[in-house]
Amino acid sequence: MMLHILTSTDNLQSLHNKELPVNNENDVIIFTQDSVYAAIKDHKDHSLILSFKHCYFLQEDIEARGLTKLIDDKIQRVNYSAFVSLTQDHFPIVTW
Repeated sequence: MMLHILTSTDNLQSLHNKELPVNNENDVIIFTQDSVYAAIKDHKDHSLILSFKHCYFLQEDIEARGLTKLIDDKIQRVNYSAFVSLTQDHFPIVTW
């Protein structure tokens, strides 16, 4: 399984348009930096992220942006330690 690290909400549109080589069933996606905004229920790309089986959001980036109370309960959050584990367990790793 491939690990995709998304850093910007701009990449979500490319993901939606299938411009990024992501397999919804097998690949793992972790949302970091500004891409964590997509975890807000009202975000325009929120429904897209729910279609991925293995989708995580970096908790520290959510907190740094003051989004903790706005995040959808369905979102799986991980801390830095779990993020490191994901990078150790998956190959290749691509940052978008």
